[in-house]
Amino acid sequence: MAANFAVGTCKPRLTSFSTISDAVASVPPGSTIQVCPGVYPEQITISQPLTLQGIASGGQDQIVITVPSTPLSANVMSMFSEPVAAQVLVQSPGAVNITNVIVDGTGGDQACLTSTIWLAGIFYATGSSGEIDQVRTSGQTNEGCGVGIWAENAGSSNRVVNIHDSSIHDVDGAGVFIGSGSTPTLTAFVRENFVSAPLGSEGVMVISVNGVVAQNNVTDTLAGIFDLAPGVRVSHNTVTNTQFGIVLLLGGTAESNDISNSIFGIFLNADGAVVQSNHITLASSVGIEFNCHNGTVSHNTINDAALGLDQVPADFHGSNRFANTGLISSDGCSATPLVAGAARVQSPTGAQSGMSSPEHWRTPANPFGSRR
Repeated sequence: MAANFAVGTCKPRLTSFSTISDAVASVPPGSTIQVCPGVYPEQITISQPLTLQGIASGGQDQIVITVPSTPLSANVMSMFSEPVAAQVLVQSPGAVNITNVIVDGTGGDQACLTSTIWLAGIFYATGSSGEIDQVRTSGQTNEGCGVGIWAENAGSSNRVVNIHDSSIHDVDGAGVFIGSGSTPTLTAFVRENFVSAPLGSEGVMVISVNGVVAQNNVTDTLAGIFDLAPGVRVSHNTVTNTQFGIVLLLGGTAESNDISNSIFGIFLNADGAVVQSNHITLASSVGIEFNCHNGTVSHNTINDAALGLDQVPADFHGSNRFANTGLISSDGCSATPLVAGAARVQSPTGAQSGMSSPEHWRTPANPFGSRR
C-alpha cells in the first residue's frame, strides 16, 4: 500500500533507503519518498507514480542529485530520435511529482557534437505526466545540447505537465523544452519560474503543445520564449537581456509581457499571431518584427527602440503606443512574407554580428541547426 518512505537517516520512524534509485524502485505506487538533505550522485529512473519530495532537517534544506562517478549514459530516446542522458528520467503511466530537489549536471557533458547524445536534468518521457515544483536544475552544459527540464509526449493519449516556482540556469541548450507530435497531446503549465541560459539558445521552448507560459522571469538567452505552439498563451512574463525576446514562429498569442534590453522585442514568422498589451523597452533593433506577416498587433507600448514596427504589411491596422523611438514603422511590404530562414537580422544602423535566423538554431526539435 502507498505510504511514506525516506532516503537518508533524518526520518528514523520511516522505512528508509540509502539511495533515491533504490527507493523509487522499491516503494508501492503512489507513495511519497521524503529525501533528507545531502548529496546523491545518481542517475535515476522513475517508472511508477509517486512523489519525490526533498525535506528540510537540522537547518539544512538542499537535496542535490549530482553526476555519479560512473559516467552518465543515454537512458532514453527522444521523440526526435535523439539519445538523451537524463539525470532524472520519468517514464511512468501515472503522475510523478518532484519538489524541492536540485539536479546539478556539472561533469555530465556527453560530447554532443560527436556522440549526438543530449543531456537533460529532468526528462518526462512520452506517456508521463506530473508536477515539478520548487526544483533547481543547473549545470546541464553539453556542447549546446544541455536542457534543464525536458517534457514530451509523442503518444496518442493526452498528458499534463506542470512546472512552477522553479529555477533553471547555467544550461547551454534550452532551459525548459516542452513538445509533442503534430497533433498536440501534451498540455503544459509553465508558471513563475526563473530561467537563465547565457550559454544557450532558448529560455523556454514549446512546440506543438497546449497550455500556458506565464509569469516567468527569463533572462540572458538568445531567445527568451521560443513558441512553435499556437495553442499556448504566452502572458505576463518578464524577459530581459535577449537577442529575441519572444519568437512566435507559427502564430500564437503573446499578451501583457514585459520585454526589455533585446535586439528584437517580439519576432513573428507566420500569419495569425495575437500580440497585445506588451511593454517593450530598449530594443536596439526592432520592437516588433512582422516579417510581412499579418496578425492582431495592438495596445503594445514600445519605448526606447531604434525601430518600432518593421516589415509591416501594407494593410495593417493596429493602435500601439511609442516613445523615444527612432522610427515608428517601416517597410510597408506586400502580402508575400519572407521565406523561412530568410528573416532579416539587421538593425537600421548596421548588421548585428553573430545572429542567425531562428529557424536555424540548434534545438531538440532541430538538432542539426546552425550555431551562433
